Amino acid sequence: MTNKKEQTPLKLKEKLLEDYQNKSLEDLKNGQEIETNYGSCYCFTSEEKLKINPPEKDKIDQCLRGDLKLIKGIGACKERKLKEKGYLYIEDLREHPVYSQDACELLESMDKGNIFPLLEWISSRYSSSHRFNLLLSSLSGIENMLFMDIETLGLKDVPLILIGVAEVSSDGLIINQYLLRDLKEEKAVLESFISHQNNNNIYVTFNGRSFDVPFIRSRMRYHGMKNRINTEHLDLFHFSRRQWKNQLPNCRLQTLEKHLFGLERCDDVPSSKVPEFYLTYHKTGNIGPLIPIIEHNREDVITLAKILSLLNKTTDLV
Repeated sequence: MTNKKEQTPLKLKEKLLEDYQNKSLEDLKNGQEIETNYGSCYCFTSEEKLKINPPEKDKIDQCLRGDLKLIKGIGACKERKLKEKGYLYIEDLREHPVYSQDACELLESMDKGNIFPLLEWISSRYSSSHRFNLLLSSLSGIENMLFMDIETLGLKDVPLILIGVAEVSSDGLIINQYLLRDLKEEKAVLESFISHQNNNNIYVTFNGRSFDVPFIRSRMRYHGMKNRINTEHLDLFHFSRRQWKNQLPNCRLQTLEKHLFGLERCDDVPSSKVPEFYLTYHKTGNIGPLIPIIEHNREDVITLAKILSLLNKTTDLV
């Protein structure tokens, strides 16, 4: 017997199959077949007007320089004692007999604006989800952010369905979504996604450190492709939990959408139903069940940019 939670996706799928009968991907807007070194796949390109707020550089710099705990060997107690002796900022430790070398090295990275070494330094002293890493990542340049989300046939050892990646433009976001029309196009989709990457990029995901990036790496290994996912990574799930876990029912992506931005999706396919919808398309050739998957993925990457912008404004510096 079908339970109530399954009725809405089932009815949605039936309606989509009816609405898109005898239609093809070419009938949809913003799509085209693209060629790669591994054959062809299908790409949807769209734009979203959106202003992403950067963090306040001067405040971040001041907080970093006043956090003596960034120096190895200094904890909260030691920091308090040092500040009582007049060592208020990391600059003051330049002449300290114990901490001088580390202080000079850290200050050099700060003065040169070397963001990536700073991110590694902070992660070694705190964690990758520390507020400094969030704000410093944005300071490296919003234009270097790759907002990324994947749809798959399951949780492990199965093919991808779709990869969405959004890049910042002068007006907001340019979103490219690479779709497998057939499972044999997975290598082409992976290659298309990797083509967006350069040495200055930072991936922005939601739980992507645990799922999306390892999944992509696994599929590249499966196909014998060179693993070139080597950018920094900003996983907004962890920062969102730090910021809002005591204010919201949970920190799922669509919960954040609803409570932070007043958005509720219409005719959305639940993540658990994505494989079923895709396999229906694969079996019947009817593109209807693909429509909510593509829109679901697009909304996810847009929401990532909105969350980052809000976190840049609301994350406490002290």
